[in-house]
Amino acid sequence: MRKRDYAGAAQKMAGNEQIASEVSRNPAGIGYVGLAYLKAPGIKAIPVDGVAPTPQAIRDKSYPFSRPVFYYTNGDPKGVTKAFVDFSLSSRGQKIAEGVGFVPVK
Repeated sequence: MRKRDYAGAAQKMAGNEQIASEVSRNPAGIGYVGLAYLKAPGIKAIPVDGVAPTPQAIRDKSYPFSRPVFYYTNGDPKGVTKAFVDFSLSSRGQKIAEGVGFVPVK
């Protein structure tokens, strides 16, 4: 958007699920959502600069509109926080992340 404001008639939504829902039922709807929401009924992803939003395009950074997910902790994670981070990065955790539409870290 190059620091420009959205159109006055643009709807601002609370999150991905709400955006996907509105776009799916509005024939003139357009929005942007996370990769996990592209499977929602009525949603069609469009390429940017000829590159479709696929897990591979995100991994190799050829799709320009992707962002990583970060975990922030107050110091090194300990206890249940460490267990959660370790599980998230484990093969089982990554399989779950991939199953809900995120691109695995590893």
